[in-house]
Amino acid sequence: MKINTLLQHAVLFTGLFLISFAAHARGVSHQSLHDVYLANTEHELHVFRIYGKKPGKTILVIGGIQGDEPGGYLTADLYADITLKQGNLIVVPRANFYSILLNQRNGLTGDMNRKFGEKDKDHKNLEQEIVSILKGLIGEADCLLNLHEGSGFYSPDYISEIENPQRFGQSVIFDADRYLSAEGKTINLEDIALRVIGRVNPQIEEPRYQFKANNHNTISDTTTHLEQRNSASYYALTQANIPAFGIETSKSIKSNSEKVNLQKLVVNSFMTEFDIIPDSPGLLTEKTELDYILVKINSGLPYAVPNGSEITVSPGDEVIITDIIANFDRGLAADFVDMGSYNDTKLPFRIAQATKVLIRKDAETCGYVDIKIKEETSSQPSDNTLKTTASEGRQQKVSASDSAAVPIGSLRAEKLLVNLNGQFMSVKEGEELVVPRDKALIIKGVQSNIPLLDSDILANLKGFAPPKSNNDGNDINFAVYPEQDLWKRYSEDKQGLRYPVNAIHNDKTIGIFWIRLEEQ
Repeated sequence: MKINTLLQHAVLFTGLFLISFAAHARGVSHQSLHDVYLANTEHELHVFRIYGKKPGKTILVIGGIQGDEPGGYLTADLYADITLKQGNLIVVPRANFYSILLNQRNGLTGDMNRKFGEKDKDHKNLEQEIVSILKGLIGEADCLLNLHEGSGFYSPDYISEIENPQRFGQSVIFDADRYLSAEGKTINLEDIALRVIGRVNPQIEEPRYQFKANNHNTISDTTTHLEQRNSASYYALTQANIPAFGIETSKSIKSNSEKVNLQKLVVNSFMTEFDIIPDSPGLLTEKTELDYILVKINSGLPYAVPNGSEITVSPGDEVIITDIIANFDRGLAADFVDMGSYNDTKLPFRIAQATKVLIRKDAETCGYVDIKIKEETSSQPSDNTLKTTASEGRQQKVSASDSAAVPIGSLRAEKLLVNLNGQFMSVKEGEELVVPRDKALIIKGVQSNIPLLDSDILANLKGFAPPKSNNDGNDINFAVYPEQDLWKRYSEDKQGLRYPVNAIHNDKTIGIFWIRLEEQ
């Protein structure tokens, strides 16, 4: 991957962003801006700002902060494509992409919606970095809507095990009936919620699906929901002093389209409440239809490969999924089975044995590509879907068929793959990579002279202890914030400047790479 090209694209994107923003400031009609944070990671975060033709208030809509609640992130997706006559929206469809890919509530370090409290604000990890971004977005908004799915059906009175005061489903949750800010501003949360619900419920025929106001009274010492003091809505109310609500559809409603329709009624009613007038709505895509996958082999150009296809490569070829083309372009990820992380899009893999690439839309597998290894015993070229040769840029490596005959003692690490602040980079064995002290560094893998063994090689960054119970010495796929996470005594000469990354196979070091921190 050419770093210069990446930088050129980044400069171009920044320029377009500034031009678009300036156009909005001059009063040009509709503008929509799209920012990407933590690019090319499992935590990739997309933020959409939609500006109306006329100025007005701003609502922040967050979906997917807990990954097992598709009604929330699928609804938020609709508003990423909306156009507005008046007012503004900030839309974060998938706040916690990692947990969405796994279809689970918690992310890598727990529940993201419990990380907005003071105790977590100074510790950096990818999820806390997302929380910091969300806090900044809250500061730009006049109201926060956090879209969720809750258990059962909320009722102020006990009706049944599934319908009682401890259930959250089909409710609009807030932290106080009214809140008086430090500046003397009174925020009437209950009044807003009741007006919103009053507009919504006449449109819902099923009585159980109608929404109820659910005051958690989180600001009171007598609340039964103390855990909510670490939530996004509590932060927005008490720190940013804006009205904030959790919109909960019920997990007992099995149809995602039904949950999305219900969520949409509530979001639209909040838009009415804040005088945000839609022009054209986004459309719900019921089923993901994968058109093709763009696959790059070595230094060749990307090829379009249909869903369900089989491609054949030579042992040691480098394969990259550069893009996924479908009827919907958000929430898509490529996963090289048992080879990388859950989001391997744009990550290079050297193929030494047959494997499969799964394509996921959120937690759903929607396609695949089988990768086979070309038999090299025949002198006649085979009719491959994709043909690659050494002349196309592939260096001659030990093939999968030959690797068993190669003494393990000849195994050596050649290249360390790194995601540095969203850009893929590599460093050769014995050389160093200069990194910022405060940006995320993620080791993605080691390439050796025997590609078949690459997946068995550990990368151990000395001075770093990953957040896992069993520290097996493998630091691949963990985010490192050097200034925070590296222990100085493990650096070269204990100077806190250069740290070794040992490539290890079967407890033997087969290469050393160096990470140098930028001078202060």
